Amino acid sequence: MEKKAVAALSFLFLVLFVAQEIVVTEARTCEHLADTYRGPCLTDASCDDHCKNKAHLISGTCHNYKCFCTQNC
Repeated sequence: MEKKAVAALSFLFLVLFVAQEIVVTEARTCEHLADTYRGPCLTDASCDDHCKNKAHLISGTCHNYKCFCTQNC
């Protein structure tokens, strides 16, 4: 009987430990005008490429022909 109690308690601690590790936090992101992007922003792909490869940020999208980069706040 005592072995079952120890096994159950160990299992409970394991479940609690794993549950704490699974919690996912989502980082806040901020969007700002890409200072170094030249010309009108016509495609999201070109803006995204610029933000990722030249500015080393998360992503980029076009808004009103301007390129905006996304980064963690």
